[in-house]
Amino acid sequence: MSTPQPAPESAAAPEPAAAPAAARRRTHPITPLISGWKIVVGIIAVISAQNIARLIDDFTVQRALIGLGALTAVILIAILLSALSWWFTTYAVDEDGVSLHKGAISRSREYAPRARIESVTVERPLLARLLGLSKVRVEVAGGGASYLDIEYVRSAEAEQLRRSILGVAALTDATGPAEAGSTDAGSAGAEEAGTPPAASLEAILHDGVTDGELIAQIPTERLLRSLLRDVGFLIGTVMSVLGVLVAIALALWQDGFSIAVIIALLPTAIAVPKYVFGRIESGWGFVSRITDRGLRMRRGLANTRTDNIASGRIQRFELRRPLLWRAPDWTAVTVTVAGIEEDDENGAASVLPVGTRPELRATLGHLAGPLGTADDLATVEHLLTVPARDIEGLRTPVPLFWIARRTQVSVLLPGALVHRSGILTRSLEIIPRERLQQLTLADGPLSRRLGVLDLKVDVAGHSLTLADLPRPQVLELHAVLARDAATLRRHRDREQWPRPALSLPGPAAAAPTGAAGQER
Repeated sequence: MSTPQPAPESAAAPEPAAAPAAARRRTHPITPLISGWKIVVGIIAVISAQNIARLIDDFTVQRALIGLGALTAVILIAILLSALSWWFTTYAVDEDGVSLHKGAISRSREYAPRARIESVTVERPLLARLLGLSKVRVEVAGGGASYLDIEYVRSAEAEQLRRSILGVAALTDATGPAEAGSTDAGSAGAEEAGTPPAASLEAILHDGVTDGELIAQIPTERLLRSLLRDVGFLIGTVMSVLGVLVAIALALWQDGFSIAVIIALLPTAIAVPKYVFGRIESGWGFVSRITDRGLRMRRGLANTRTDNIASGRIQRFELRRPLLWRAPDWTAVTVTVAGIEEDDENGAASVLPVGTRPELRATLGHLAGPLGTADDLATVEHLLTVPARDIEGLRTPVPLFWIARRTQVSVLLPGALVHRSGILTRSLEIIPRERLQQLTLADGPLSRRLGVLDLKVDVAGHSLTLADLPRPQVLELHAVLARDAATLRRHRDREQWPRPALSLPGPAAAAPTGAAGQER
């Protein structure tokens, strides 16, 4: 009796079953109510701004009732359109990235590949916050408006979705929002498991940003004092107030006092309070912690938001120290991340609105790469503290540009290019040499006459121009930085390169059998 022979090595093994596609989900059912009011307010603003005087002069009870009926119809239509849009809007998170499908008649599909996900933000506008909802924004490396919004979902689900997307971006196992969230302790996981959430007062006040090492926490007193000590903020506020008063005075002088004029001037009158409140809200309740997903931040008063930024995604740092911040030794830190195009004062780019020296040390220590000096923080403090004229580096040699000669200087460190500028507010820009993407030399007849050149340094999302520097030193600096741009980024990031779809990982790919193996 013959025994069964083993299958030859060349026999093809059965292909593994393809992973099922991630289930598509809809946002919260009351999303149309939150989105619909924006349409209504926009229509009312347009109509009232153009016809406010006529509406007041022709006011009657009958016309008011007709207008109220028309407004009700507009509200219903807006909610209906928002509901239709909500029904055809779905999202999914899988191992390849995040996808968002929307549109009833004209369908659109937005996709955020995992290799290009820069950060994930959870935003809670006031109305959504009152209803327990949040918006999840996925920032993607790319051009303008390079983000994907999932609005709105329950706050607990938003946290789970954030963890799931960050898990995908970090090439970790994340099978979906619910499963990814179940691995983290906290109120969100407890709620999904059906048990009462054990949320502490700190977790509620900080929107759940309680895990990880504490980096910075800004008290309200320091935030308010920093605004009163910010000369630029004070000058801008005073000039805005004067501009508003002049605009109101001119309007009253030309058209006289009337309710129509007052209503028309309301947008101008609220511009200054809105600006001041925006500055306060950008640092209110700020707390930052280092987690396994990078730096996680929380901020906001009426509208709150939590942001995640991975240290490997940062292209540039900017340290800012106004004149009256020097005595208490406060510093603000903003960063440039590819794909995030927000106001530095209010958005995710502000990683430290106003921090002390230990908070500055902790922030830079976890986010910035080594500068190549014996004591990087001491070097940064020296470059930010001493007068620019006492710093050794490249500065313009033209006597006519005497202000720039005394306030601007560029220094090339082993790990970064540093540029110091500013008069009342000292600013220090730090660009890691491994993040350089493009260099441009600008020359002209006047520059050749003066013996200077301009060097434009580009990283993802930002450009820095070093103007009117000595021609020989600029050419030498350009050669060094060009070599860095061609080699450092390519070799240091090689471990994180996406693998080709046709590459076969594992030993089986490295040892093929048969004629193909002999040919190789």
